[in-house]
Amino acid sequence: MLCFSPRDAVLGYYFLGEVYMTKRWILALVLLFVLQAGVVQAAPERIVSLAPSITENLFALGAGERVVGVTSWCDYPEQARQKTVIGDAMNLNIELLLSLEPDLVIGDSTLVASHIETLESLGIPVFVIGPSTVAEVQASLVELGEAVGEKENGQRLAEAMELRLAELAAGVRRTEKTRVFMEIWNEPLMTVGPGSFMHELIVLAGGRNIAEDSPTPWPVYSEELVIERDPEVVILTSYNLAEALSRSAWQVTTAMKNGDVYEVNPDLYSRTTPRLLDALAELIDILDRAGN
Repeated sequence: MLCFSPRDAVLGYYFLGEVYMTKRWILALVLLFVLQAGVVQAAPERIVSLAPSITENLFALGAGERVVGVTSWCDYPEQARQKTVIGDAMNLNIELLLSLEPDLVIGDSTLVASHIETLESLGIPVFVIGPSTVAEVQASLVELGEAVGEKENGQRLAEAMELRLAELAAGVRRTEKTRVFMEIWNEPLMTVGPGSFMHELIVLAGGRNIAEDSPTPWPVYSEELVIERDPEVVILTSYNLAEALSRSAWQVTTAMKNGDVYEVNPDLYSRTTPRLLDALAELIDILDRAGN
């Protein structure tokens, strides 16, 4: 059993995968080439998912019945809770996973890079995805569909996302961009920057991310800079509304003065699934109401 603290798990989600992203996308493309070439003919029958987003997408693709193992974070859809839990994304029980005799393990490169290398060394087939934009989420649905024998369903889901995204974007008519601070963690204070799909959500919703000049997708951010840049809307993704509202130094911000501090369901905003567009729809509504 590999062990990490809960704090390590949260920070690891946003930091660990960036080192491995390019390498793992190459591996994913290699596996897809093998699948398309016909070397691997049978769809996997015993799948282990190492991330909540992957589990959710597998069920959406129609492959949920073939999932035999998931992490403790995999709580959607409800049927996922009935699967064998092989740990969480940062504390993986390798022995239990092996006992499930998977013919494919699917991981997210932003969560389980070290585990993936361990599994590969044991000769277990591993497929890795790591989308960082909405377009890459759509592409990953197609790739995942091909990897598990649900190509048509993957294409259908990707096309449905594209259509809904176009509809949502067409409904954004605000002429001025609302200043937004999206908080993903409070100690240390962390937010989203360019290169992350959560930053893209802000832009698509017609907002301006106050951390738009960040050099990294998931930066640690200073409280002083938040106050200086005066967000009109604050989005919280860690269920910490009471704590955030009690910050005395933040009371001067427009968001605090107008009551535009919102605690949202982090699963919608942080999981690379079709429900990401539910987050976008909610964010558009929040920005439309800001200041009113």
